[in-house]
Amino acid sequence: MNSCFYHQLIALCTFGFAVVDIRVLRQYSEEQASGSVTGDVVIIAASLLLIGLIALCTFGFAVVDIRVLRQYSEEQASGSVTGDVVIIAACLLLIGVATLGCVGAGKENVKMLYLYVGFVMIMVIVELLIAIYVSVQRYGLQFRVTDWIREDFYRNVTAEELDQHVSLWNELQTTYECCGLNGPEDYIALGQHITLSCCPRAYNARTENARKLLYKSCVETMTYYKDGCEEEILEILRSDADWLLGVAVISFWFEAASIVLAMWVSSHLKNSVQVYRHTVKY
Repeated sequence: MNSCFYHQLIALCTFGFAVVDIRVLRQYSEEQASGSVTGDVVIIAASLLLIGLIALCTFGFAVVDIRVLRQYSEEQASGSVTGDVVIIAACLLLIGVATLGCVGAGKENVKMLYLYVGFVMIMVIVELLIAIYVSVQRYGLQFRVTDWIREDFYRNVTAEELDQHVSLWNELQTTYECCGLNGPEDYIALGQHITLSCCPRAYNARTENARKLLYKSCVETMTYYKDGCEEEILEILRSDADWLLGVAVISFWFEAASIVLAMWVSSHLKNSVQVYRHTVKY
């Protein structure tokens, strides 16, 4: 749904600018309007690329946090979810600001372009604060998840909690392709059999007989997952934090470029109006 919305927004903006620039070419000579047309196209491209980048950022965070909430408790991921809500709100504001820039360039309204530049500058500061907040929350999430997963793996569960405990670890081990806390040796150290979900072929078998045969073969040939779940989960959380930093840096450069382009278009429009008035006067 989000993807369709962004594609429709891009198509609408592109069509609107095409109509506006045809009017420009009719009112002035092609030579006088060429710079304005070029400026419009450049500012559109910068604004829409920025919208697409922020949309991708929002989608990525939503996917990551849905996975977190499904596999951990809401308490563990509460800070991360709050960060995502703030990011989504900032993205919606930025879409509105980018739309203002598109309209300002299309109407060749210098005041709207200056207003666009001012809003983008404010958004840069807001996004910097959001990036710091979310980075801190993600860093804290790593510690909370580490404490939680260690406590859950080694805790003594009652008969009523056993099914829920096994189901949780089956989901973790199949999702992250891991086995045990630090490896399959954890089960052996606890005097337990390696769980079925550590053997992907056996776990996904459709019949009970096939499941038993594949599990026996998996244990004998040691084809089960070798990596522990703690390290796999933390690696994903760390890579997510690195991705956030990269997106923040790229977003900053896109926004800086859009500010420069908007200022250039504004300056060009003011000069064009002065030249046109001077030509009409004489």
